[in-house]
This record gives sequence, C-alpha cells and structure tokens, in this order.
Amino acid sequence: MIPACYNRKTAVPIAAWRAGFTLVELLVATILLSTVLSSVYLLAHASLRAWSVTEGGFDVYREARSAFTLFGHEYNNMTARAGHLFEGDDRSITMFVIAQPMDLDEGEGRRLMQVRYSYNRNKRTLERSEALVQTALPKRPSDPKKFDRGRVKVGRAFKEVIAENVTRFKIRYIWVPAPENVKDDEAPRIIPPIYTDRHHNLWGLPQGVELTITFRDPEDRKQTYTLKSTFPTRGGAHRMQKSALEKMIFEEN
Repeated sequence: MIPACYNRKTAVPIAAWRAGFTLVELLVATILLSTVLSSVYLLAHASLRAWSVTEGGFDVYREARSAFTLFGHEYNNMTARAGHLFEGDDRSITMFVIAQPMDLDEGEGRRLMQVRYSYNRNKRTLERSEALVQTALPKRPSDPKKFDRGRVKVGRAFKEVIAENVTRFKIRYIWVPAPENVKDDEAPRIIPPIYTDRHHNLWGLPQGVELTITFRDPEDRKQTYTLKSTFPTRGGAHRMQKSALEKMIFEEN
C-alpha cells in the first residue's frame, strides 16, 4: 500500500512536488529580477556620470553662480565719479570699481581698478581682467568733444577665466525713462524699460545690466543650458526723460 504522502504516478513526496515553481511563476520572477537590476544599473550609471562630470570641473549652476556673484559684487562697487567712463557692447563691459584685487601680488585692501568682462569666442570662455588705476580719473567734460579716454592710466592687466564651456554671452543695458506729467492724485505708472546692446562713454550709468550665459555640456555637446540674471545699479544712475534718452541712444553721431 502506497502512503498518502506520495504521488501515485511518480512516487514523489507530495510536499516536495508542491514546493517547486511553475513555468509562469519562474518567468514572472525573472522579469521582476531583470527590472530591479536594470533600475539599479541605471541609477548607478547616472550617479557615476554626475560624479565624474562634477569631478571633471563642469557644473553649470556652479559656473553660472560663480560668474554672476563675482560680477554682481563688482557692479555694486562701481565708483559713481567714474560713471562717465562706463562703457561696453553686447559681449564686453568695462567699469571702474573699488574692490579687493584678485591678483595676490597686489596685496590686501580695496583699490580703484579698471575691470573688464569679455567673451572669448575661440576658447568658449568668459574672461575677466583687472588693472589698477595709476592716475586721477578725468572729470566729466562739459564739451563731449574734449573728452580724452587716453588720460586714464592703468597698470599691468591681470587676466583670468571665470567660466568655461560658454557658447554664448550676451549683455544688455537697461534704461528706465523718468515719468512725465505726474500728478499727485494718480497712481504710479509702470514705465517699460529700454534695452540696448551697447553703451558709450559719457552716457552715464544705466539703471541696470542684464547678463545671459549659455553653457554647453562637455559630455554632451548637444545639451546646452541658458541662464540669465539682472543687476540693478545701486547709485549714480540718473533717469532721463524718454525723448532725451532716445535721442542719446538712437541718434547717430
């Protein structure tokens, strides 16, 4: 007589027969295991790639934050008495600031410097140069024709790269016209600003400057990141009537 714990056809213990996997269960387990392993691989690959990019020196937000912070610090430390020497175009800007030189050979302490930010298209870099002012700054002349930019004497230029992998650098100068025909019983009106891509000597300081930087991922040349920041002028920026402002900006010399 065959015990009840055995299968009559195979003589295999029923407990052992019931402990196996069916083909469907095996396939489901294989799919789930493959899904988990794929997720772990993708997560590990993404983490290693992000780590290698960061270790390699490229972090778009760090690059932009560093450039914007440095420019904002120096823009806020411009000397108002050199506002008529402020100049630039859509790819470079020159200003006179009172700040600590980045050239360690110049020692410590705030100094009057000529600082220039510019875009090097060939190297795809945003560059900064500083030079100590060695003579008194010329005053704003009453006659623009008598203005001599060459009277500003500066020392040796100290240059450095403040951002890499830059594919585009754009500067815009912001002018906000002064309100006209203002009445005491009227609410303030929003005046649209005027944007220009150049700034000449003797124009004075604008109400602000807008910087736009586009970075390219060195690991993926098709991937770009564009960041923009606006820097208001803290002092020395006088608002002009719209008619006078448009005449200064758009009238051909």
